[in-house]
Amino acid sequence: MTARLKALLPAPSTRREPQPWEEIEADLGVLPPRDFRDFVDTYGYGSLDGLIGLVRPRVHGGETGQELRTFHGPARFPPWPAEGSLLAWGTTQAGYDLLWRRRGENPEDWPVVVVGHRAGTAHELPYGMGEFLIRMLDGSLDRPADVPGVAGHPHSRYVDVRTEEELEDAGEDPWEYVDDFWDGQERERARSEEVTWVRRPGRHRCDNPPVPRLTVQGFGLDGDHLSVSVTLDLEPSPTPLTAMVRIGGPNGDVLRATAVPVFPSGGELILRLAGRTNGTGMSWRELLHAMTHEPEWSLSVSVTDPVVGAARVEQGIVTGIGMHESGVDTAWGTWP
Repeated sequence: MTARLKALLPAPSTRREPQPWEEIEADLGVLPPRDFRDFVDTYGYGSLDGLIGLVRPRVHGGETGQELRTFHGPARFPPWPAEGSLLAWGTTQAGYDLLWRRRGENPEDWPVVVVGHRAGTAHELPYGMGEFLIRMLDGSLDRPADVPGVAGHPHSRYVDVRTEEELEDAGEDPWEYVDDFWDGQERERARSEEVTWVRRPGRHRCDNPPVPRLTVQGFGLDGDHLSVSVTLDLEPSPTPLTAMVRIGGPNGDVLRATAVPVFPSGGELILRLAGRTNGTGMSWRELLHAMTHEPEWSLSVSVTDPVVGAARVEQGIVTGIGMHESGVDTAWGTWP
C-alpha cells in the first residue's frame, strides 16, 4: 500500500487481526496482490463511505466463466484460474463489481476490471486496487467508477465490518457523516440567492465509459448568455468543437441545444448559450434560480472529439449501455 493512499485515508488506531493469507492462497492457488493485502492488514474488510466494500477475494463467473460486453465487443472471461479469468475483491452500491483480471503469474501485474453486474458490461483499467482507491479519493477527474456519494479526501472514511456492526448494534448510523457532509454542501448552495457556480461538480453519466471523464464544473450568467464550464481529462483537438446541452425540469426536458460552441479556457471548456437559445419561457436568471434551488432540475453536456475515442481505444475502455460505434468519440457529464 502506498504512502499516497495512507495520506488520503488515515489508518485506524486499533490494531487489525492478522489475515489468514495462507488459507486464502490455498483456496485460490495464489496470493492476492500486495497492495490489497497491505490494505486489509491495516484497515480490515469493510466499506468506504458505505459505498465501496472490500471483501475476501472470491472467484467470479463460476465454473463456466462469464461473457461480458466490452469496448471491442462481447468477450468471454474463462473460469478461474485460467489466464484472463476474474477474481472479485470489492462491491459497490452503484451496481458494479470490482475485480482483478488474471494476466500472467505475478498478481502485482493484474489490472482492475469494473463489471456492471446489472448491465453485463466490463471495462479494464491499467492499474491495481490501490490506485483505484486513490483515484476515488483524491479528486481526480477520471474516477474509475461512477459511484455517487463518495465524499473524497478529507471527508471520506473507511469503517471495518466489526466497527460497523458495533455502531449499528448501539443504534448509531456508521455513515451519518456522509449525509451530514452532502447536506452541508446543499445548505451552502441554497443560502445563496443566486448561485453562479455549482459548489459540487457534476458526475460522469453512469452508462458510459468513465475515461475520458467529462465533468460539469459550474454554470452561470455571462451578460445575457448562459455559460457552462466543463473539464475533460484530455487535451482537446485543435479543431473547433461543439457540444450538446440539455436542461431537464420537473416535467421532463425543458431545453435541448445542439451545436453549442466550445471555447478552451485555462484547462476548462466553456460552453456559451446565447440568449436566443432559451425557448423555455423563462429568463436565464429565472432558470438558473430554479436549477439551483429545486431538486428536480438537471443539466447534461456531451462533447464529441476524436481524442475521446482514441483514448478509449488506447486504454481498452469498454462500452456502456446502448453505446454504439458512432458514439465512441463522445464524452458525457451530468449535473447534479
